[in-house]
Amino acid sequence: MANARPSTTLAILACLPLLLLSPGVAPAAQATPDNEEMGFFIAPQIKRFLRSHTSYQFGDPENPNLNPLSRLEFPLNSWWAGVNLGLKGPNNSLELELLAGLPGQDDLGVMRDSDWEDPNRNKLRTTYSETATRLKDSFTLDGKVSHSLRETLGLPAWLDLRPLLGVRWQRFVFVAHDGMQQTMVYVDGQPTYDQWQYYPLQGDGIWFRQEYLHAYLGAWLSADLGRLGLGRPDGGWRVGVQADLAQVWGQNKDHHLLRGDRVTEERTQGYAWHTALDLRAPLGGWGSLVGRWDYMIIQTKGDHRWIDPAYDVDQTWDYGVEVWSRQMSWSLALEIEF
Repeated sequence: MANARPSTTLAILACLPLLLLSPGVAPAAQATPDNEEMGFFIAPQIKRFLRSHTSYQFGDPENPNLNPLSRLEFPLNSWWAGVNLGLKGPNNSLELELLAGLPGQDDLGVMRDSDWEDPNRNKLRTTYSETATRLKDSFTLDGKVSHSLRETLGLPAWLDLRPLLGVRWQRFVFVAHDGMQQTMVYVDGQPTYDQWQYYPLQGDGIWFRQEYLHAYLGAWLSADLGRLGLGRPDGGWRVGVQADLAQVWGQNKDHHLLRGDRVTEERTQGYAWHTALDLRAPLGGWGSLVGRWDYMIIQTKGDHRWIDPAYDVDQTWDYGVEVWSRQMSWSLALEIEF
């Protein structure tokens, strides 16, 4: 399995939005063929993830019948806040969005941990637990550039089409705590199949960090609602749809706190597709209120590493290793132009 670390070129690409938005580079960004004047904007923003999760699983390389062998599913239903800022003109835009998960959130939902350990009944879940989950030290970053093709394609005045090029980074940190586990009872090393034992999981059980780096290409299609009968033309009422496809690099680190120094890690590669719908409403002559709905699917595969110093274990395999996420959210931003 190829190493899933992003290349140096991608790391430089990830910094481009920051460089483009810096004061020293902004004049160059304004030097468009038609001498377009680009204005600065800043938009405080809140965001809510709902019906969202991020998960991983792996198989047993010594018993192909056990796939998956283990799966962990972390809830992502949480509140975030931050800012979107950049430069914007009639034909070009540079944007950078930075959000942070609000501290103290302990109502994301339950983390589900499942194991299928019986090769004779590989669909039977032999161990299952649910634990409360809190979010810690989590951030997202999204930088993108766009250029209007309205004049190039001869589109009507009310319609705009913009290709997008961007980099997106997500960092989620979860702590699973205080739950309940169900485990099948074994007698003389054999499963009973009809007897189960239950016991509480007290305190912090799992610390989990997951990171995704996206390099994406997409498009944004928007319409001036004023030219379609809502308000006056160019009055600020707009609706837009975004769609993009990304190459994704992922990295997990899972510390099983109740098992001493046991750690598992995943490095993966894959793809993500993302779509969004936004509605912009003018607020006088100084800004806009922007509502947005987003949906994203991330799917990656790669290597799983199991490290347990207590048993002198350090193994790596790629059988059945998958990391994925489903993310749905709404957000509200107050965009102020300068």
